Amino acid sequence: MKNTLLLLLIIPALLFSCDKVDELNTIEFDTTLSMDIPVAVVEPTAQIAKSGQAEFTFSQTQTTRLSDIDEISDYLNKLKSIAINDMEIAFSNLGEGEEIISIEISVTGAGTIVTLNNISATNNVQNPDIDNAVLMQATTILNATKEIELTVSGTTNTAPMGFIVNMDFDCHIEAEAI
Repeated sequence: MKNTLLLLLIIPALLFSCDKVDELNTIEFDTTLSMDIPVAVVEPTAQIAKSGQAEFTFSQTQTTRLSDIDEISDYLNKLKSIAINDMEIAFSNLGEGEEIISIEISVTGAGTIVTLNNISATNNVQNPDIDNAVLMQATTILNATKEIELTVSGTTNTAPMGFIVNMDFDCHIEAEAI
């Protein structure tokens, strides 16, 4: 009976100790995963009347790898989890009268995170409502592959033109301490 009672006291203590050791061996930090995607909207070669109603299409894809991010690269082989919490999008190099009529931002393998409309130099920073289901799938892909591929596509009111889509993803990282 004493042995059983002793075991009942020791086993929870051991389990508690393992949790504490794991907790002490985990480092947590917040960081920003930034992606700058340059977009060039080219003037079509066909004879298209440049009217106020014309729309010009663009599509650009870019991959970002966690190994390229200094703050994360030290923990790359010891990552436990990455959570993407929020996203801010900024558009730079938009000139006067230039407008992104619509832009869709999607993650390969997950789907469209957000669609925005009527972006100009006057409203070039966006904190959009994002599709959480797609964001969770994107997080799963990022945890599994340690990289993420995004595509920006849409239409503009003029061509040629160029702009940069900067996406900042607020991330929470958990990794084993080094």
